[in-house]
Amino acid sequence: MGRKKSSAASGLAGLAILCVASLVLFTIYLKEDEQTGPLHTVQLGAAEVLRPVRGLFSFVGSPVASARDSMGSAFNAREEEALQRRALENEEEAAEAARLRQENQRLRELLEAEQPSFEYAPLAHVVAPVGGQLTKRIQINVGSEDGVRQEQPVVVGENVLVGRTTKMVTPHTAEVILVTSQDFAAGVRMVPPDAPEEPPEGEAPYGQGMLKTGWEGYLGVDYVDLNARVEKGDFVVTSGRSEDRLSIYPPGLLVGTVESVSSQDINQFQNITVTPAVRPSDLQEVRVITGW
Repeated sequence: MGRKKSSAASGLAGLAILCVASLVLFTIYLKEDEQTGPLHTVQLGAAEVLRPVRGLFSFVGSPVASARDSMGSAFNAREEEALQRRALENEEEAAEAARLRQENQRLRELLEAEQPSFEYAPLAHVVAPVGGQLTKRIQINVGSEDGVRQEQPVVVGENVLVGRTTKMVTPHTAEVILVTSQDFAAGVRMVPPDAPEEPPEGEAPYGQGMLKTGWEGYLGVDYVDLNARVEKGDFVVTSGRSEDRLSIYPPGLLVGTVESVSSQDINQFQNITVTPAVRPSDLQEVRVITGW
């Protein structure tokens, strides 16, 4: 019991001595010169000694701060990527909806464009090109079981002629040679837009000739008389005849428009180039005229 009282008294005495010493040192610190005072000198020295320690703590803490910033940037990047992905998905859905609307409209036009005097096979889809680009042939998914035979006109839209069937007809498929092929030919006539079927009396007759693609790759009309009326922008339609014989193509099917007209005195016929009404690369659905 006496030892405990002695230890407590010693502790209180030590605390009192420390408090008195602290007050004395603090008083001296306030009164001494800041540059030359011993306490200030000790303070500066301790600061120099501890500076590497502070630098070490700063060095150790900087990766933590960098990691925190990197994590924040990563979260922001992922959020931005997710927003961009959702925006792209919305754009794709809108594009698909627009494509479906266009397809439905095109199918309606194809079905409504049938002429009562024509007989058609079921609506056909282009399933593949045939051969290289120079052959200008396609394959469609209707055949002999659908009433398709060789040498029949193939049309799209408002009875726009795009080609004819070849000998390659199977029960469920058929090969089509396009008007832009060098192996295609058809009797045609050039008619001004919104003009009567025949020119007024006393005016030059509408030009007639043979639609063919030359070796240079240009679609044109051969054997058009120099005196015939032909102008740029005229419609090129089938005449229903070929070299004074009935053609396999009914009259009035649109093939394209006149792109250019030229002639020289030494030439016997006009030089006419034609722009097809439908580009081969745009073909998706077609109809075969099986009777007329």
